[in-house]
Amino acid sequence: MDIEKTMQFLLEQQARFDARQAQFVERQVQFEERMAEIQNLLQHVATMQIDTNALLATLAERHVELERSHTALAEAQRKTEQSLKTLSESQNATALSLKALSESQNATEQNLSALIVTVDRHIAGHN
Repeated sequence: MDIEKTMQFLLEQQARFDARQAQFVERQVQFEERMAEIQNLLQHVATMQIDTNALLATLAERHVELERSHTALAEAQRKTEQSLKTLSESQNATALSLKALSESQNATEQNLSALIVTVDRHIAGHN
């Protein structure tokens, strides 16, 4: 009878082992499926990272271009301001020259009027 009990025990142990082995195989399949999902997700993340890096590189290049444009614009603005200052100074000098010319013309007109009066007297005195 001991042999029968031993056989029964071994069969039960084998059945438990087979059940555990089936559970292990099922868990292994689930693990492999999860690993495949994780690998796909990681591949997607890596692809997105590559796209993000490319986008960042483009943005960095455009930022450098914008900085150069801004620097050029600031230089152009400085030159424009200098030109306007020079133009303003020239206009002020022109205004002073016109004022002096106007004063000179007034003096010339007064002298001409005095000359005309003198000539008229001289002519009137000879008649």
